[in-house]
Amino acid sequence: MSSKKDTPSDREALADAEAAESAPAPTQSVTVAVRLQPVEHSQQPVFSNFTTVQAGTGVVFIDFGFLEPQTIANLTRLGQPGVTVPEAIGGTLACRMALSIDTVANLANQLNQLLRSAAAAHAQAAQVAGQSAAGVTAQQPD
Repeated sequence: MSSKKDTPSDREALADAEAAESAPAPTQSVTVAVRLQPVEHSQQPVFSNFTTVQAGTGVVFIDFGFLEPQTIANLTRLGQPGVTVPEAIGGTLACRMALSIDTVANLANQLNQLLRSAAAAHAQAAQVAGQSAAGVTAQQPD
């Protein structure tokens, strides 16, 4: 036989159940393939060599633009003495995206992962090139 002391009261059992429900369950990462269907000419890539980011209320605006190569070359000379700074530079707005904060965070994660992979591949290629150059110098006759 059990005493009343050993069994929790309804109030205690309810408090325990609520505590178990309110504890956040650990999130796990799931990969799902997403297939985006093109609309009109949306499958055509839009070239951009310039971006700006502006914060709004609960949304981030990212403008992708295109500056002529000659304009970019002129920009590199702006810090030199005697070069006048123009009031504005003309470019073409290629695309404007309005993204939620969650989407921007996801984009940042994807871009950071891409950049880390590219940096690792570049470092590995440089290491291989350095090793092969060292091997060529070691094999050259004196």
